[in-house]
Amino acid sequence: MTYRFIKRTGERMYSLIIAEDDDNIRSGLVHLFPWEETGFTVIRDFSNGQAAWNYIKEHPDTTAVLTDVRMPVMDGLELTRRLFENFPDIQVFLISGYQDFTYAQTALRYHVRDFLVKPLRHHMLMLTFLKLKEELDRICAPASETERSNQYYDQIIRAVKAYVMDHLRTATLEEAAFLTHLSSSYLSRLFRGQTGQSFSDYLLQKRMERACSMLTDARHKIYEISDAIGYDNPKNFSRAFRNYYHLSPREYREGGGKLP
Repeated sequence: MTYRFIKRTGERMYSLIIAEDDDNIRSGLVHLFPWEETGFTVIRDFSNGQAAWNYIKEHPDTTAVLTDVRMPVMDGLELTRRLFENFPDIQVFLISGYQDFTYAQTALRYHVRDFLVKPLRHHMLMLTFLKLKEELDRICAPASETERSNQYYDQIIRAVKAYVMDHLRTATLEEAAFLTHLSSSYLSRLFRGQTGQSFSDYLLQKRMERACSMLTDARHKIYEISDAIGYDNPKNFSRAFRNYYHLSPREYREGGGKLP
């Protein structure tokens, strides 16, 4: 199987098709998720399985398909069956709003790459496709040991950063380590070595940046912002904000969102 890919700034980019009948979800997946960070490019998107199937028949070099289960005209399970029988090398990911064991059984039967339940979590989607990219890179262009290590470290850091943005309120080093299958101490050293800052410093930075963004909207109360980024006590949030930016959240808001 020769996978369709695009060389972009020295990195191999793989092709992805998305089939989802909900316009809002499909648009969000296509335009808001940072696919390029995972090594994939969305080449087409469709609102039903039949349209996706018609396209894939003409473009069998497609790398991967992310498809909803329940769609009109042709559902995701039928699309998956046809891909399995005709183009078994295409990597298929099923998404569903239902944790239905029957769907999972079908996914196993047709060698589906993964079965994802809505609402899709940013960091889980990131991890899933980063893992696939790593495997495809080994198949398509075997790298040196050093290159493989660098790619692996880059993928871990991307996944951790995505996790932090998804869980600003509750993120911990321990949970990030669990998600990446590493020990907390090893991930801590790796993160600092790759980014130049500790995990806790990165988390604090992103929390403060989110706070700044929310403070520019007067509809958000200080205590609501505090809770949204993980501070149970607004006084602790105000103290942390002042230590970080050298002014209080109220001063930042009253100053029109300008930092000293």
